[in-house]
Order: sequence, then C-alpha cells, then structure tokens
Amino acid sequence: MNILSTLSICFILLLLPFTLRAQYTGTASVTQGRATTTSTNLYTCAGGRIAGVGTITATDKTVWTMPAVVSYSLATFPFASDLNNPCNGANYATAAQALAKLDGSDIVTIDPSGEVMTAYIFADNYFEMYINGVAVGKDNVPFTQFNSNIVRFRVKRPFTIAMKLVDWEENLGLGSESNGGFAYHPGDGGMVAVFTDATNSIVAITDTTWKAQTFYTSPITDLSCPTEQGTLRLTGKCSTQNSQDGSKYYALHWAVPEGWMNPGFQDADWPAASTYSNESVGVNNKPAYTNFTEIFDDPKKDAQFIWSSNVILDNEVIVRYTVPSASDVQENIPSTNEAYLYPNPATNQCHISGSRGARLLRIVDVLGNVVYSTVDVTDVIAVDGLPAGIYSVMLEYSDYSVVRKLIVQ
Repeated sequence: MNILSTLSICFILLLLPFTLRAQYTGTASVTQGRATTTSTNLYTCAGGRIAGVGTITATDKTVWTMPAVVSYSLATFPFASDLNNPCNGANYATAAQALAKLDGSDIVTIDPSGEVMTAYIFADNYFEMYINGVAVGKDNVPFTQFNSNIVRFRVKRPFTIAMKLVDWEENLGLGSESNGGFAYHPGDGGMVAVFTDATNSIVAITDTTWKAQTFYTSPITDLSCPTEQGTLRLTGKCSTQNSQDGSKYYALHWAVPEGWMNPGFQDADWPAASTYSNESVGVNNKPAYTNFTEIFDDPKKDAQFIWSSNVILDNEVIVRYTVPSASDVQENIPSTNEAYLYPNPATNQCHISGSRGARLLRIVDVLGNVVYSTVDVTDVIAVDGLPAGIYSVMLEYSDYSVVRKLIVQ
C-alpha cells in the first residue's frame, strides 16, 4: 500500500464521526456493530437464552457496557424471592404458595419502625429495585426463561421506588436476538408490578403516573430517525423490522445519572411511563404471569405493563414512583372531570376539559408508538392528521398523570 492510499484511509476514518453527526442530531453517544463479549453468560437455565455482557466504544470514544451496567453478580445486592421460576423448579401456582416458602429473612429493613411491603414483579427481562436508595431485590433470571418475583421490605410511607429495567439481548450492542427465523429480531420489554402493605391492600401499581427514561436504544438503522423533545427520546417512527444482517445497526447510549435511585433525585422533567397491554407484551402464554392474574390484573386496581415510549427499541429504562403517605392518597387522585375529551369519537379536532396545568401531552397508538407529543398543552387537539383508530391521550401534571381513551374516525 502506498502512502497516498494510507492517507486516504486515515482521512475517511477521521471523517466518519462527522458524517454520523450530520445524520444524528441528538444527545446520545453513537455506536455501530457488535460489542466485544466480556462475560459469556451470567446465568444458565435449561431452555433459556445466553445472558452475556460486553463492551463497545462509541464514535466519541466513550465505552459502554452492553446491554447495561448491572449488579447481577454483586453479592451485596440481594436477589428477589421466586414467585414463579421455571429455571429452578419454583413453579408456584399461587402467590400464597410462594409466600409460604419465605421465612422472613428475605425482608430488607429500611425503616425499623416501618411496615412490611410486598412487591410482585414480572419483568421482560430483568430488573433491579431500590427503595429510598436501598437495594432491595434484583431479578433471579437476567434473560429467559420468563420468571416472576417477590420483593419484601420494611419502610415508612412515603417511599420512593426506583428500578433499572433491561431488555436483554443475544446480539450484544445490536438490540436483537434470534427469533422467528431471523438472526436479528428486535425484542420487546415491559414490566408490571403491584405493591401491597401488611394488610394486603394495594398501595401502588405500575401505570402512567410512574416516570420512565431511556438510556440505551437499538437497533437503529437510520440515524436521522431518532428525535428528542426536551427529555423525550423518541424513536416511534424508526424501523423495527427483523433482519438477517445486523452488522450495520447503530445504537444510542445516554449516561445514567448519579443518584437515580435516591428519593431526592429530581425526575420532574422525565417523561411519564408508557403503558402496554398484556397482548402487546406477549405474556398470555407465560405461567410466570398467567398464574397470578388475580394480582396483576386486579379488577379494581389493574396494574399495567410500563416502559418508555418505545417498548421494542429501548433496551435500558429507569422507572421511578413515589408512594404517598396514607394521608396524602386522596390529594393525589385527580377529579373524574379532569381531562374529559369531547367530541369522542373525533374527526378533525378534540377538546380537553381540564388541560389547564398539564405540562406534557402525548397521544399513543395501540402499538405503544407516540404519534404526537407537546409541552405546549392547550384545550384543543388537532386529530385530522391521525389515521382512524383508538388512541391513548396522556396528560402529565406536576404530581400525577391522566390517561383517556380517544377514538379517531
């Protein structure tokens, strides 16, 4: 190779980051291609997938752990108890059976004079939970087979729940797995949880009142597709197609902020969590969920699967919620007259009664895609540009969120 050819190659390599910046205008670090495996498998389960870990270097020279920095191998971070776990034979048919196996040593004490809370969690795939900044439980199975968990802790109300959620990946750095005959299938996430007190009364469920922020998104095939609106990291218009070749896939990475698990962490500007149906997450054939629908699908307080605005492409998400004190519960429940939509069904525009004071409005389709979002909330929404169908209108206020169904004709 002559010196001219060498200089040409060097010039192209130097130009690459500038080319990416021309395509991508967001705040994330950008990587392309597969990560280097650093840990072959964190956990072995018969019939389960390999839960590897790797690292990859971005165009800005930052180094990222794939699929996320987790505490799975950290001995001081307690494992959750099994609600249902086919990997170790804990195939409990009811929550009562699972609870009967616990002797109290599993309870993490945060406030010695507090009350014992019980959390029931199904995560696709992995979670780590903190209460008031204290590690109280992590998922027993990082990838598959699908399992569900119990976490118990003693605490005073109010208390803050903070959870790191990871949709694990087989193709590290590429946000995908082998599935359905495709080598690169973008998997989906989702987490549902119910929290009860010592009297077995529900004190919290997952819904749009939780906060949810994205920190790792992949696969991205077109860097001009992702957009940002304030703290919203949006990929609803990006491709989620399967592929046999992921070598050119991009990934977006944002640094996880210090102290995200602490109650004093400022999450006011984080987006509200998006919700997803049981069918869209695909849990209707999973005993780790279906054995416990009396908990997760309580007719009076039905917990919903939550994630960021893109349940397929977003692979690392942090969610937060503060359980109020018993005396404050009624103050945080919005009036039934708030956010009343009319006309509904709507054709050209829809009015919102009770939009005053809302700081964020989103419209989400039945697939969980955000089709409209604004922080300039008015009492009228133009819907003439939306295809006919059923949507969720989400209004976020300072300390709660409201969701209303909207039909567009």
